Amino acid sequence: MVAVGASSGRILIFKKDSGTFAWADTLQGHSNPICDIQYNGKRLFTSDDNGCILVWSRKSDSWDLLKTFEGAGSPCSTMCVYNDYVVGGYGSGHIRVFNHQDGSLVAEITAHARWINALDVNPTGLMVSVSEDTVVNLWNLKEISLQHSFSIPNVQLCGVQFLQGSDDFAVTGYDMKDILIFKKNPDFKK
Repeated sequence: MVAVGASSGRILIFKKDSGTFAWADTLQGHSNPICDIQYNGKRLFTSDDNGCILVWSRKSDSWDLLKTFEGAGSPCSTMCVYNDYVVGGYGSGHIRVFNHQDGSLVAEITAHARWINALDVNPTGLMVSVSEDTVVNLWNLKEISLQHSFSIPNVQLCGVQFLQGSDDFAVTGYDMKDILIFKKNPDFKK
């Protein structure tokens, strides 16, 4: 399955059929352009330019809208999913942690001074966020606490990803030719 977000707010679902991808469904629930899509194997999470996050569940050949987390006017540009949490990173620099099972807002954090471009979480609950403010923040998602923070001067950070099966992660920035790898040590030095 491939899900594609459109500027109309629709999510187009494609399925692989006989070696090619064919359109299978269109999900409608957003009224603003789609910013991010995540899938945890059971549920589809979509976010938009107004900050709304929708949670979808697949029922055989159709999708049901389970939850709507209303936006606050700032785009939810990035998301990650950890256990019962869906975490949104916003253009306002906020991180919001929602329980996608019961619909509650678990935490709202003023995490960065500028737009959050990327989030990722590893299986142990360590989350990393990067922003246009040059800052990399490491969070303990289980405790909702900041663990470590550092700056990469003069770089507008735009991507971050944990390396599979570890606490090490990769960071990149706008107009950078390099991908920086940070290894777990007391200071997360590259």
